[in-house]
Amino acid sequence: MTPPDRGPLPLLSSPAVPRGLGAGVGLLLAVVTAVTGGAPGPGERALYDFTVSRLLSPLPQTGDLVLVEVDDRALAALGERWPLSRATWARAFHALEGYHPSAVVVDVLFDQPESRDALDLGEDVLERLRASGLADTAEGAKLATELEARLHAGDGDARLAEAFSGLGNVLPGSMALSDHDGALPGDGDSLAPVPLPAEGLRLKAKGLTLNLAPLRLTAWGSGTLNVLVDADGVIRRYPYAVEVGGRAWPSLALATALRLWPEQSEALLRVAATDDGAPLMRLPSPDWLPHVSLADVLSAGPSSVGLDLALREKIVFVGVTATGLHGQSTLPGQLAVPGVEIHAFALDNLRSGRVLRSTGRAALTGVLETAVLLAVLLWRRGRARTLGAVVGQAALLLVAHTAFVGWLLVEPGWVVPFLPGAVGLVLVTLAESVARTEDLQRQRDALKRLFGRFPRG
Repeated sequence: MTPPDRGPLPLLSSPAVPRGLGAGVGLLLAVVTAVTGGAPGPGERALYDFTVSRLLSPLPQTGDLVLVEVDDRALAALGERWPLSRATWARAFHALEGYHPSAVVVDVLFDQPESRDALDLGEDVLERLRASGLADTAEGAKLATELEARLHAGDGDARLAEAFSGLGNVLPGSMALSDHDGALPGDGDSLAPVPLPAEGLRLKAKGLTLNLAPLRLTAWGSGTLNVLVDADGVIRRYPYAVEVGGRAWPSLALATALRLWPEQSEALLRVAATDDGAPLMRLPSPDWLPHVSLADVLSAGPSSVGLDLALREKIVFVGVTATGLHGQSTLPGQLAVPGVEIHAFALDNLRSGRVLRSTGRAALTGVLETAVLLAVLLWRRGRARTLGAVVGQAALLLVAHTAFVGWLLVEPGWVVPFLPGAVGLVLVTLAESVARTEDLQRQRDALKRLFGRFPRG
């Protein structure tokens, strides 16, 4: 005997279940986004990129930052290939010294000494010349003096250290290593840790690659050159600090800011700590940073009026922009830009406090707003007489959601997730549409059965 068909369980057949599941999916997406580091969350990167590159006004052109670039013209004028010799770098910094810049921020790592084979040979010849007694003669003394001068000029590392010392405000870059251990600087080094909670930083590494010891001794400061690149190759966050060895080490932008404005150190560190030390960035306009070619700096003297106006008492960033040599760092909605420019506008973001927040209160606001949004739709759909009214209410809530998220982004700079609320609204509306369609069909079937009982006249 076949048991009677009991039909689906009442709980699973209730229209409230799919509506609740739709709202639950939206709320779960908001919670996951908050827990995993804030917006942009799953599927939101393209939306975020469009918003910050098209809707947010770009940063205005800066008045006290300038980029001295090693561009194609500079390499052609120097007749050198990258990397430049230390002697050329020393000439460049000596030339900049005449313009009295506020700081010289160098997006270059000088971690390896130049080859000393020729210098060692020359020093050996000079020592033999003096030991032989020939240096006591007039011709020998002249030869020894010329050889000593050439050896002094040819020691590029020493000349670069002298140039750093002459300027007194050079900040070269360092590099944090994620794949293997590196050295850690000691007390009193130009690269020094900052008082930020290291355990919570987004960027973590195993060690640091440092500049040569003579350069570190004569440098004004130093910071890491690392950036955070998302899986799609786009840079959306700038790490103002990296955790190495249980301490927080500053980025090049943060190290520069702390040196230039020590009286604002508390405010600067507070901004740098946003979003676990790596806040989302506001973007500059394409012509945001004035450029000066290194070729012009080396060919013109301090009497150049144009260069004097461009460089005097400015914060000078130095880096390579020549074709195929700079890091291919892609910003939202923009083509690849040199890494040195990213450090420059990260400094401007930092000092102005114009960074975007997606964690903390912003993440909590996103979860609460999504919950309120879906709760309102669930409440209002019960009062709606028609499916069209439900769709209209969902559309109005979506418009309000879009306006609220956009206002938070523009005014306080909070990046609240957009998709969780939108997905929840769509799913709840679809569930309500299916439920009302099925209910209407049941009513039609009941009417057919009712009128089917009466004989036709």
